[in-house]
Amino acid sequence: MTKSNYWIERPVSNSSNGHAGVHQASKDFIIIVSDSADFSPSMEVCVGRADCFSVQVPRSTKTHKVNRVREDVFLQYFNQTMATFRRLDPGGGEYYIDTEDYSECYQLEAFYEKPHIQLSLHLEHSVRMTNCSIDVSHSFSRRPGIRRNYVPISESAFRQAYGLMLEFCSDRDAYNRFQDKLFAQVQALLCKGKPVGGLALDAGMYFDKAREEMLDRRKSIELRLVSADEPPQKRRELRAEMRGIDFCVSVLDSRRSL
Repeated sequence: MTKSNYWIERPVSNSSNGHAGVHQASKDFIIIVSDSADFSPSMEVCVGRADCFSVQVPRSTKTHKVNRVREDVFLQYFNQTMATFRRLDPGGGEYYIDTEDYSECYQLEAFYEKPHIQLSLHLEHSVRMTNCSIDVSHSFSRRPGIRRNYVPISESAFRQAYGLMLEFCSDRDAYNRFQDKLFAQVQALLCKGKPVGGLALDAGMYFDKAREEMLDRRKSIELRLVSADEPPQKRRELRAEMRGIDFCVSVLDSRRSL
């Protein structure tokens, strides 16, 4: 991953309703997540082309206070936001799409009564950059206008678009590689007017990642068996886990060869 800077930008006014934004900035991409990861999570990912972003940390102003943070602090907010998004079940609501410009931009909105939330998806694609954002609000003030001006879509189409955007946002190392493919697949999904199958951005990448994590776990167990004086029962459990890992890796390898 390219060099990045990290900071939190907070509104100065105590009366402001805005949440703090937690930033990662590199020459390739910018990520902004809300510090309210449990109640009002939001994430915006901007991916550029040809190192178009500045990594400079902005200065504080009269309206916003800026504090530099470490990567691990940023990742706490990032991972918590992704976990909240994954816990959301985007079913049983009202679903709409703005049809103003299908060539470069998609704006999708969903409203749920239980829990009382509005879930907004935005995906914009141009020759300069891709912008992908997910936002949760607890206000329905925009619903009357969206009902009048947007077009209803199916729950299945919204679910798949949401899943694709979550998959894209979750892997910071793959933004540049998959920004064009993300938009092409969302466009294919929504322009056909019905759900389509096989929308994984890169199934092979997830096979490799799962395999690597399992092999790392196996190595840590081997080291533990050699270096630690474990009770016999615990050693049997660890060896059984190693056999389970070996089996899972063999299944992954067989799937990759299909």
